[in-house]
Amino acid sequence: MARVENYTDNYYFALGVSPNADIKEIKAAFRRLARQYHPDLNPDDPISAEKFKQISQAYDVLSDSTKRRRYDLRSSFNQKQSKTHHTSRENTSHGFSPKTAQDFYRRGGLRTQNKEYRQAIEDYTQAIKLNPKFIDAYLKRCEMRYKMGDNQGVLDDCYQIFSINPKVAKAHYYQGRARYSLGYTQPAIESYDLAISHDSNYPQAYYYRGIAYKEMLVVSSAIDDFNKAAELFRLQKNYEAYRRSQEIINELTKNNRISGWFDNLVHNLLMTLSLSLFNPGGGLLPAFSRLNSQQSKQVGTIYGLFSSLCFVCTYFMVGLPAIMGIWQLFLIGTIPFVSLVATGSIMRFGLHHRGRFSTDVFIGGVAIVPLALTSLSIGFIPLSEFSFTIPLALLGFAYSALSLNAGYTQILNISESKAALTVALMLGVNSYICLSLISGFIFY
Repeated sequence: MARVENYTDNYYFALGVSPNADIKEIKAAFRRLARQYHPDLNPDDPISAEKFKQISQAYDVLSDSTKRRRYDLRSSFNQKQSKTHHTSRENTSHGFSPKTAQDFYRRGGLRTQNKEYRQAIEDYTQAIKLNPKFIDAYLKRCEMRYKMGDNQGVLDDCYQIFSINPKVAKAHYYQGRARYSLGYTQPAIESYDLAISHDSNYPQAYYYRGIAYKEMLVVSSAIDDFNKAAELFRLQKNYEAYRRSQEIINELTKNNRISGWFDNLVHNLLMTLSLSLFNPGGGLLPAFSRLNSQQSKQVGTIYGLFSSLCFVCTYFMVGLPAIMGIWQLFLIGTIPFVSLVATGSIMRFGLHHRGRFSTDVFIGGVAIVPLALTSLSIGFIPLSEFSFTIPLALLGFAYSALSLNAGYTQILNISESKAALTVALMLGVNSYICLSLISGFIFY
C-alpha cells in the first residue's frame, strides 16, 4: 500500500476522532467512514480506495489497546522532535525561505508534490494571510483539505472563495465533492450544476455529478454525464479517466434494461412510502425531490392502482355480494384516485399555479395510500366490532388530508391559507363524486 505521509501518520485525524476517544467512538467512526469509502460502493474510484486503506490501517492500530499504546508513545516522541527542529526546517525547506504570498504558494505546491499535505496547508494559509483575496491559494488549500478528509474545512474555503468571486467553477466542484462525502447527494448535484454552468468543459464535474445521479438511481442523467465526461477526458488525452467513464456507462446501460427499470421502480416506491407515510409533514418533499417527472408519475400511478386493489380486497372481505367481476370492481376502485388527480389538476389551474401533471399524479397517489390501507384494515374487523371502523376511517381521512396539504404547501409552494381551503374543497368534492359513482355502479 502506498503510504501517504502526514495523513496515515495521524490515525486519530484519519478516523475523525479525538486522541481521548474510547473504543466505541473509534468503532462508530470506522463504520461510518467504511460505508462512505468502501471499494464495493465506489467502484473504479482510486481516491476512495486509498482512503479506505488508510482508515482500515488507522482502525487496525487504534482498536487494539497494545498497538494504540505504542502508537501514542511514538506519536508523543515525534511531536517533541518536530517542535525541536521546526524553526530550522521551516527556514530551509525546499531551498528557500518564503517572504511573500507567492513564495508561500510555490512552497505549498512543492510540498503538495511530496504529499506533505498538512505542511502544504500551512503554506497556503500563510499565503492567504498575506493576500486575503488569493483565490488560487484557497483552491489549493481546498484540495489538500479534501485529500485529508476535512470536508468542513473544504466547505469553509469554498464559502470564502464565493465571497470574493462566486463564479469560480473549481470552488463549486470541491463544494460538491465535500457535500457528497458528507452524505448530501442532492446539494452536491446542485454544486456540480453551478460548476458546469461556469465551465461547461469541466470533465470532473460531469463525472462526479454522474456518480451522484447513479447513487440516486437517476440512470438516464448519470449516463448523459458520464458520456460528456468521457468525451472531455478523451479530448484532454486523459485516457485512464476516459476508460473508467466508459466502463461505468456500459455498466449503467446494461442495468438500465427491464430488470433495472423494475428494480428502480420498486426502490422508488418503497423509499417514497417510507419517507411520506411515516412523516408526511417532513418527508414528502425529500421523497418528491429524489424523483424526476417520469418517476414521480410512475410512483403516483402505482399507488393509485394499489388503492384500487385494496378496495377490491375490502369489498370481498366485508362479505358484499359478488354482483360483478373482479376487473369491473378494480376499475371502480380507481375512481377515488382518478378523481383526486383530476380535481387536483383543476385546482392547480384555478390557482394559476405552474406545475406538471406528474406532480398531480404523485400527490394524488401519496394521498390515497392512507385511505387504501385504512380500507384494507376495515376488512379485517368482524361485523360484531364494526363500530371501530368509524374512527379508523377518520384516521385515514385525516392522514390523506395531511398528505395533500403537505403536497400543496411544500411541493407546489402554495400558501398555507390557500392550501387549507383547497384541500378541504377537494376532499368534499371527491367524497361526493366517489360516493355517487361507486354506489351507482354497485347497487344499480
